[in-house]
Amino acid sequence: MSRNNRWASGSRALSHPEYRRFFLAQVPLLIGTWIHSIALGWLMWRLSGSPWMLGVLAACELGPTLLLTPFTGAIIDRVNLRRLLLALQLGYVLLVGALIVFTFTDTISIDLLVIITLGLGVLAAFDNPARQVFVAELVGLDDLGNAIALNSMLFNLARLIGPAIGGSVVALAGESWCFLLKALAYLPMLVVLFRMRLPPRQHRANTSFLADIAEGFAFLRLHPEMGRLLVLVATCSFCSVPYFYFLPVLVREMLGQQADAAGLLMSLTGLGALLAGLVLAMRDRVDQLEVFPAWSTLVLGLVLIGMGFSDIYWVTALLALPLGLAILSQNLSSNTLLQHFTPPALRGRIMAMYAMTLLGIVPLGSLIVGLAGDFLGMPSTFIAGGTLCSIVGIALARRHPPAQR
Repeated sequence: MSRNNRWASGSRALSHPEYRRFFLAQVPLLIGTWIHSIALGWLMWRLSGSPWMLGVLAACELGPTLLLTPFTGAIIDRVNLRRLLLALQLGYVLLVGALIVFTFTDTISIDLLVIITLGLGVLAAFDNPARQVFVAELVGLDDLGNAIALNSMLFNLARLIGPAIGGSVVALAGESWCFLLKALAYLPMLVVLFRMRLPPRQHRANTSFLADIAEGFAFLRLHPEMGRLLVLVATCSFCSVPYFYFLPVLVREMLGQQADAAGLLMSLTGLGALLAGLVLAMRDRVDQLEVFPAWSTLVLGLVLIGMGFSDIYWVTALLALPLGLAILSQNLSSNTLLQHFTPPALRGRIMAMYAMTLLGIVPLGSLIVGLAGDFLGMPSTFIAGGTLCSIVGIALARRHPPAQR
């Protein structure tokens, strides 16, 4: 395949004009999200000086995704998605605007920060699955996998850029200016969503809200292969918690390094994630993705076991690259398969469950990993998590993927 053909295949979702505008509007938004995340953590640490309050902040950000999943999915399947996303972006601007006012006037407190972050977490519980379903409606099933891979590549590029900008702005000007940059980053997306003109969604039968929720769970009972994909996503998300959320312990206690070493590990993980996005973006048939979820879970498990045994920095650094590649390969392929084989009328509910297994399980996983780290030690926690991940990957690799059923 020539270079031009490879580029056309790898970026084919951008041929859809509405998706192309939506994609470009996400560039400042995702960079702003990482800037906001850095500033939020620093602000809480400055106000409280407590690791526990940092954990509370993470629970406020991701906890609503775990608790509200049955309701968010049913609502997403009932409403006009463009209007919902537009309302959510306006809600984000209002809450971030409150952070701007309170931080510029130096009236921010721990309680206010927790309340505002909880509000942002509730909006995110709707926004994450709604955005996934919206992309599917913009590009169609044929180009969905490519669009998901492109979105992931953009997310990981933003992860390389945003934290560096956020850290510099916090150091030079303070957290309030980071929040101002985040608020401004919403403007392109607001303009794009406001100007979009899309055909109406398929009319749904007039069923009760509770019946809609039950229908989503019934779909998983009737299609256990879809449930197995969610189990794989949950397993990877849970087992990777020690790396992403306890990185200072890994770097300082297990490897004897300083904070700059953590930055290199995260950069290598992000590079692996970018490679995963490139690989999957070139796949133009959904059946080419069938082997990725289970085998990526197995690879992730083996990498985590290797990190648990390693006390040498360069060995762990080498493992960080396949760790990022395995996680993103698993998540992206599972996302694509779930959306491809879910009826459009149910897609919101299934993607809400995907968001729950991907993000909502993190607060619970953090508590379990923290306890395990105290009792077993962090190296044994890495090994135990990697072993669990490998076992689940091997067990479900023997099952037929959705396309073969």
